[in-house]
Amino acid sequence: MYFKLAAKNIKKSLKDYTIYFLTLVFGVCVFYTFNSIKSQGVMMELSELQANAFELTNSVIGIASVFISFILGFLIVYANNYLIKRRKKEFGIYMTLGMENKSLSRIIFVETMLIGVISLGIGLVCGVLLSQGISVFTAKLFKTDITKFTFIFSKDAFIRTIICFGLIYLVVLIFNSYAVRKVQLIDLLNGARKNENLKVKNIWISVVVFLISITMIGIAYYMVLKAGVAVVFNIVPIILGFVGTFLFFFSLSGFLLKILQANKKHYLKDLNMFVLRQINSKINTTFISMSFICLMLFVAICTFSGGLGITKAMNIDLDDLTQFDASFWSYDTDDIIGVINEQYGGLDPIIEEKSQYTNYNTEANYSKFISQEAMEKNKNNYPIFVDDKIKAIKLSDFNSVMGMLGKEEIALEENEYYAFGDIPDLIKYIQEAMDRETNVIVNGNELKPANYEVMEVTTYNSTMKNNLCTFVVNDSLVNGLEVSMTNLNIKFNCSEDEAENFINNNLRSVDREGKIPVYGMTKNELRDNSIGLGAMISYLAIYIGIVFLITSAAVLALQQLCESADNNYRYELLKKIGVDDEMIKRSLFYQIGIYFMVPLSLAIVHAIVGLKISGDIVSIFGNANMLKYILYTMIAVILIYGGYFIATYNGAKKIIKER
Repeated sequence: MYFKLAAKNIKKSLKDYTIYFLTLVFGVCVFYTFNSIKSQGVMMELSELQANAFELTNSVIGIASVFISFILGFLIVYANNYLIKRRKKEFGIYMTLGMENKSLSRIIFVETMLIGVISLGIGLVCGVLLSQGISVFTAKLFKTDITKFTFIFSKDAFIRTIICFGLIYLVVLIFNSYAVRKVQLIDLLNGARKNENLKVKNIWISVVVFLISITMIGIAYYMVLKAGVAVVFNIVPIILGFVGTFLFFFSLSGFLLKILQANKKHYLKDLNMFVLRQINSKINTTFISMSFICLMLFVAICTFSGGLGITKAMNIDLDDLTQFDASFWSYDTDDIIGVINEQYGGLDPIIEEKSQYTNYNTEANYSKFISQEAMEKNKNNYPIFVDDKIKAIKLSDFNSVMGMLGKEEIALEENEYYAFGDIPDLIKYIQEAMDRETNVIVNGNELKPANYEVMEVTTYNSTMKNNLCTFVVNDSLVNGLEVSMTNLNIKFNCSEDEAENFINNNLRSVDREGKIPVYGMTKNELRDNSIGLGAMISYLAIYIGIVFLITSAAVLALQQLCESADNNYRYELLKKIGVDDEMIKRSLFYQIGIYFMVPLSLAIVHAIVGLKISGDIVSIFGNANMLKYILYTMIAVILIYGGYFIATYNGAKKIIKER
């Protein structure tokens, strides 16, 4: 009996369950797809390092999925709560006919189980199909080709998805049983006609709180823009922005009411007064959820754009960062070759060509060399932010590296220096300093600039460019200076695989206890690590961004659908006093549109500032254009958020029309 009644209820209330059901399917699909990434590796020809990167990506996605599961769990419980409220009159009729709370709870239990099983099954099927197509994207991220296309089914992702959503549905079942058992008949029959309690009744208090919130948000913006990337070390602007956002939505409805009431022409036009009162009532009672939705949209936009930008930036400079077959470095010696030969067995059997150079600390700070404008515009680079000492290398070492790179060597007079770097945005400022004939002090000697153009050149293998500026001085001038770091670049006289095996067997397998630490990485290792890390960041960015967008839009959609159902009698009254259907539809469109746009608008304003910081972070990894990824993010927002808006408007129209 319970199964038949539950099935009929689901069929009858399909329009109420549509967005909830589709959200469940979408959530299951996304969860399975991103947890099945590891399985896609069987279609590609991967190196050992790339396979390890696949494993790492899968592990990180698994950890992120724990967090995502809580977000989806909140969404499902929250949405289910709204559906219970939506059907309170129906439950009241059941109770009027003599049904006990226990029996009503069993019906809800069966309904929840049916919806859960159906949505889980459809979501898994969609996830399995989507995961086949996403393998092309995965191959592109890992810069490899799909050697054979086979149908992939990830058993681990399947089990993980069932366990995760099984636990979520269990929480929903417990919540429903508790909620239904506690309800009173009078609440179920009359709940729809109860007005929401306003949190702020005095409009002038709303205006004052609104101005305070704008001030707090403005101060947070100023602190973020002034500090740049360094803001991650300062929690004050984050707290100000967080509290300011809550106060903004806490006071927004009263502030809007006061502003629009001042313009009688628009306030009294058509159904504007009705729409505004509806929005005023809803925002007043849902300001906490509106605040969280705004912040989630902000995180989604910044994560999506910034994550994809970092991935591109990490790979855009790979050619410059892998010009040598291998690079070794140490912070404790100025002679890596000597240390390797004496303590690690040597590398001579695999070396065709080599160059070694040491960075020394000088007396010259960045602020004493480049202009204040350059300092301000490049404050996101840590050495400039802390006004670090500029490093210097010997002329012979520099020319040795240039020889390996096939570039022209330089010559210096006794009292001259030369400067170079590998950060494009800083090259022009270094050139300006040399054009101004800026003298520098190195080891107590005042030097003037040599007559050479500043060179943008990368003299090491690394995951990112980090040489803001380095001086080249005559060899004798570095005597007695403190060693900062020594690099060794080599070209192999054998294949990459043979060289890597030699390094692994003769250098990395040696007991390092009591020896000077020497680190190293081959070109292939660096490429695979960078590509793997970039792929992991991309997946996390897309995963978190999509889930946050779905959650935000779904909560707003369900709130508005329930609002339309609960206020249906108000629309009936409007029809009785002569308001036509087109005007009601238009007012409904404005109401839902404003409700969707309010949190998105503030999130976009937050994101404008956040994306400035994201762009600065991306620039640390490489010179990638963020505009393209911001565009991708906007497309995702329009498709997901806009899709939920359209579905909500159409659903609300049907509810009003049928009643």
